[in-house]
Amino acid sequence: MTVQRHTPTLLSMAMIGLTLTTLSACSGLSASSESSTASTTQVQATASTMTKTITTGEHLLVLPGHHSFSIGPDSPAQLTDTQTGQPDWQASWRGELLDAREMTANGQTVIKIVSLDQQNQLHLLTLVASTDTKSGYTLQQDAVSAPLQQPLEGLCLYAPLSNSQPANLQLFLLGEDAMARQLVLNPAANGSASPPHTTQLNTTLLRQFATAPGAQYCVADDQRDTLYISEESVGVWRMNARAESDAAREMIDLTHPFGHIQGQAGAITLSQGSLWLAESEGHRLHQYQQDNGRYLGHTLLAETIAIDTLLTLPQDTRAGALDKHSGSLITLELPSLPAIEVTDVITTVVANGETQPVKKAGDAADDPAIWVNPNQPDASRVLGTNKKQGLYVYDLDGTELQELLVDRVNNVDLRQGFHYRNQPMDIAAASQRDRHSIALFRIQPQTGVVSSAGEIVTTLDDVYGLCMYQNRARQVFVFINDQDGRYQQYQILDSATGWQGQLVREFAVASQPEGCAADDRAQRLFVGEENRAVWTLPAEPDATTEMLEIASVGEWLHADIEGMDIYQTATANYLLVSSQGNDSYVLFNATPPYQYIGRFRVGLNAAKGIDGASETDGLTISSAFLGDQYPLGMLVVQDGRNLMPEQNQNFKYIDWREIKTLFDLQ
Repeated sequence: MTVQRHTPTLLSMAMIGLTLTTLSACSGLSASSESSTASTTQVQATASTMTKTITTGEHLLVLPGHHSFSIGPDSPAQLTDTQTGQPDWQASWRGELLDAREMTANGQTVIKIVSLDQQNQLHLLTLVASTDTKSGYTLQQDAVSAPLQQPLEGLCLYAPLSNSQPANLQLFLLGEDAMARQLVLNPAANGSASPPHTTQLNTTLLRQFATAPGAQYCVADDQRDTLYISEESVGVWRMNARAESDAAREMIDLTHPFGHIQGQAGAITLSQGSLWLAESEGHRLHQYQQDNGRYLGHTLLAETIAIDTLLTLPQDTRAGALDKHSGSLITLELPSLPAIEVTDVITTVVANGETQPVKKAGDAADDPAIWVNPNQPDASRVLGTNKKQGLYVYDLDGTELQELLVDRVNNVDLRQGFHYRNQPMDIAAASQRDRHSIALFRIQPQTGVVSSAGEIVTTLDDVYGLCMYQNRARQVFVFINDQDGRYQQYQILDSATGWQGQLVREFAVASQPEGCAADDRAQRLFVGEENRAVWTLPAEPDATTEMLEIASVGEWLHADIEGMDIYQTATANYLLVSSQGNDSYVLFNATPPYQYIGRFRVGLNAAKGIDGASETDGLTISSAFLGDQYPLGMLVVQDGRNLMPEQNQNFKYIDWREIKTLFDLQ
């Protein structure tokens, strides 16, 4: 097949014929990619007769319809009509590096493009397509950052799925210092009066982590929250793209002789279910299944072609590439796989508020509880444990109001409408690890002021989790567990000398528990066995201890199973569980047969400068009206990594309306 080419100052929109070699043993790494069992399939493609010319560059993005975007160190950023070869728009700046995302906003197709100019400034361009995309694109905004401090090797966009609109657009930067930096991009609202509106691009650092020398290319899978990085002398690896996650790597493929990559690993891109890797300045493209990283084979281009850059929109099969041999930009039609549906996508809701950080570093914050002010709902309180120091009390703005230095308390819960020395009093209880006891706290019913009220010593050896229960007779109970699986149930009795505890029941799970929650209305207890399952059993002291499994670790729940609580209204009853192993929250119906409803994550709120939540231990929910900010109640979760900026752990506040909307709840 003949490939039509132009001089290095022209754009070649040639469609290259591809030969696809598919390995029969395509799972796992193989020392040889030229297996004798390989079969060869010819992928049909014909040379384009389109010979229109435009200014070239180093990076090419093929857009839906008949347009493209290109840029290079010697070529200005340019939006081109590929039918006429004429630019619709040309920038005054030149640059390098390019990535893009196709989105939908108000029924229109929007293309977000990011690049780096010669002054080391990021540009975030917003293109809005005409109704049919054939009539072209309008450049709506050019948001420009302050100069970056680090020289870059590569960059890639990440648009995590979010229940909020617009989604928080993020960017990975691969630095020459072998460090990756993850930023959130936030264009300023103000700008020039007429399109394209030039405005400031504000960036906030979310995290940074080590890569390696030679890590030049990256691409992010938004649906699967996965970041791929190509390291030229090693291969391609992937990691979790979420800023709240561990920066742990997993190899996808290695260079020869340990993997399929014969030369050096080069540019990578995603296209309709596949990850594609081009060997650096070579003519071999490697294909991997996007959902599991399985190796699918390689594609041979003409030997006269040496791919240097490679870019697609994830929904497209047309890849823009730089042929290093000729200096021409070319378009490749990549073979597509049958669509692999991403089922049960974990969508993100945003945090609406957060508390001040706890005063101890490391893994310190653990479990919250909400006290509802009956007279002034927006003056309600959030209690939160610092398991290295004591108990904190916060207002609904997250400001610390009280600090009770009661040593290592782990889990906390509360109930309202009780008595202390025959006077109205609300009660909180916490698991006290230093003294193997239940720490009790008085809460003033009108003000929410918290004070210590003694301890109940248990016979457990290593107390851990705790929750409370109030039955229809208004009797109050505390469930406390041991790391060996034992549970004890104590009834809290009021007397002239204060609160006393009476052991009324014992039972056990097979391995370590922690989180538990009681449905007071249904008189049921839900308990979490961290590495196994969520169980339910009757909460009354004289009831059976036989347990029913609701859900096990597997598809929805990822160990550890941690905090849980009930969201309850007159018509609704839900159980929410922290799935700590994948930083998500799993929602079930809290009435038989306890159906799975869905799951979500708590992501960053760029507008408010609040990061998301990860590695959540405890959580709590209230369905009460808590003022205009939280009219349907709120969810509070412990955040294991407190970012923006990086600080000690804290608790995040989520408006329940976010979750209600996400799952279309009652």
